[in-house]
Amino acid sequence: MSEGKDYYKDPEIVKRMARLIAEGASMLSETCPICGLPLFKLKTGETVCPAHGRVWIVTSEAEAEEIEVDYVLRRIEYYAIKRAYEALNSNEPSEIIPWLNIIEVAERIKNLRDNRLKTKMETVEKSEVSKSRSEK
Repeated sequence: MSEGKDYYKDPEIVKRMARLIAEGASMLSETCPICGLPLFKLKTGETVCPAHGRVWIVTSEAEAEEIEVDYVLRRIEYYAIKRAYEALNSNEPSEIIPWLNIIEVAERIKNLRDNRLKTKMETVEKSEVSKSRSEK
């Protein structure tokens, strides 16, 4: 536990863990690399730490690259939204346009990546269906 906090003694964290289980999350054998708490897999497939939120379990270099790209896109989008908000509240609302363009490009990239990943998953599913049919 690198943050120096005893999360197991924090009643709020214990309540979150109980709530995750009550909502149907599965406790995993893997632990959070930050605090050492057990990770939970939500019904949506996301992996979360009760103290730190969403985490990723990386099993390959390709997955690490996907996560890094996703993180960078989220940061770009956050920064652009923050700057667009500042421009909107300033005396120069026309300065919002470049930031909106950046947000749009980031969103397009995310959509392209999501579609590519969806296509990849559909291909894997079709392959598994074909394989199971051929085994019968």
